This record gives sequence, C-alpha cells and structure tokens, in this order.
Amino acid sequence: MSLPTFGPFDLVIGMLLIVFSGILIEQLVYFISWKLQRSTFGVATIFAPILTSAPELSVFLIALYLGNAAVAWGTIVAQPFMAATIIYPVLVLTTFISRYAGRRQYIMPRVDKSVAHPLIVFTIPLIPILFLHPERYSILGRVYGLILLLGYIIYVKKLLKVEKIEKLESKFWLRNYILQTVIAVLAIYLGGEYMVHGIIELGTVFNIDQTALTVILVPIATVIPESIVGLIFLAKGKDDEGVGSVIGEKALYGTFYPGVAMTLGIYTLQPAAVMALVIAVVVSAVEILVVRKFGIFGASAPLGLLAYIYYIKMFIT
Repeated sequence: MSLPTFGPFDLVIGMLLIVFSGILIEQLVYFISWKLQRSTFGVATIFAPILTSAPELSVFLIALYLGNAAVAWGTIVAQPFMAATIIYPVLVLTTFISRYAGRRQYIMPRVDKSVAHPLIVFTIPLIPILFLHPERYSILGRVYGLILLLGYIIYVKKLLKVEKIEKLESKFWLRNYILQTVIAVLAIYLGGEYMVHGIIELGTVFNIDQTALTVILVPIATVIPESIVGLIFLAKGKDDEGVGSVIGEKALYGTFYPGVAMTLGIYTLQPAAVMALVIAVVVSAVEILVVRKFGIFGASAPLGLLAYIYYIKMFIT
C-alpha cells in the first residue's frame, strides 16, 4: 500500500514526523533510565540506535526473506560508510546552527578524550572483514560473525551499569511506554519515506536533475532518521548523550549487524563493498585521533564529505 503524497510538502511532513519521533525516543531514554536504574548515557547509547535503525533492519530482513543477499549485505555495509561520510557533517551542522541560536555553548561537540576508546573498539572489527573473503574463508567468516555478536552482547552488559536515577518530573507524551515506542518507530519510518518522496518531487517542481538531487539529498534524508536522537541531544547542548547515541550506532554498524550477516554467511567483498568499508575505517581513524588529542567530536566531517564525493565518482557516475 503506497503512502498518500502531497508533492514537495512531503519533505516538510517527513521532517516533522522524524523530529516528532526523535522527541518521543529522547523521552523514552530518560524514562527507561529511571525505570531500570541504569545510566542515561548507557541507555542513550544502546536503546536509541536500536530504535532509529529499525527501518534499515526491516530492509535487511525483507531482503533476506526475498533471497536477495546482495541488497541485505549492502544495507549493512552502507551503515558504517554513511556514519563516516554523512552523519558527522550533519551533526556538526546541527551544533553550528544550535550554537548561533543560543542553545549551546560550543560550535563543536566537546567530549572526554576517553570517548576515543569505544570509537577504536567499534572501528577495528571492520578491518578483518576486508580479508575474510567468503569464497575462500566461509567458515572463518561465520566464526568471526559470532565473535562480533558476542562482543556486542558484552559491550551492552558493561555499558548498562546500575546508577541511581531520580524519578522524572514530567511524563512522556503518550503515557504508555510500549505505545510510545511503537509510535516512535512508525513515525521515523514514515518520516524517512516522506522525505525521500519530497526530495524527488522538488526535482520535478523546480526542474532540477533528479539523479543529482537524489545523490546529494537522499543520503541526508536517510541519515537524519537514524541520527535524530543524537541531533536533538546535541542541539540542546547535551554532548555526552548525543555523542553516546552516535557511538551506539557505530557499535551496531561495526559489530551487531555485520555479525548477523556474517554468521548467516550473507556477505560479499565486491569492490563497492570493500571501498565503503575502507572509507569508513580511514575516516573513523582520523576522528579517533582528533578526539584523543583535542576532545572534539566531528572534526573528520570535511574528510568524510570528500570521501563520499569520491565514492560517487568511483561507483555511481
């Protein structure tokens, strides 16, 4: 069943739905933190990325069901690549706008230098994948997938540490946390769909080449839903929770999702996949160095954008 469309206004509808979803998830982070008496940082890092990655997970599962392994693996590889090339620039743009709107003190997110450690932990697992060609090392690839899954489970257990959390003064909007979770996931999915439709319609209305418009804007439309919680936290000057959400995404993209695909034997190392992984590793390495040296997050954004353009020239144009 296709969605009802409203021309270029689909873009506005999509943005509103995504922001609405992000607010719901942000409220859920604080509620779950209090309910489970676990650190807010830990809940934001684990819980928010799982919800915001629901659309990508659905694509992965549907592709598996239809027997299209290439699309399934492409969905997995795209995540660390997009995180390195598009998500960081969007985060920096958000903090820049928020700073000049008087919502935060610094232009760039300020983090403890120890944040470099989880960034390293979730970048390194991508490197061995480059050498585990399924045609020659199928069994090793499956074993490595299991190791990645185990690593993510250990990470979750350690991060969700017990912490005394005071009861919230304000309730979340939809009162029932299960209903709020379902509505948040639905809103983020529909928001992403409407944003893509709206971008395509803009090309028609203003006579802009749709291919060029899609290459430039659709990645941003797909990134905003999965990063919206981090964006909201950062816009409010809550850098720990915002960066924690981004790190949580890297954890999923660097361990859990590749682990699932490799354990099932659903992965390939064609040139496009290899290049996406290499770019993700290189840009992440630069980000790690800057975080360790200066305690600033998102400084690799210009390099990520250049890498994204390079990838387009290599495999799309």
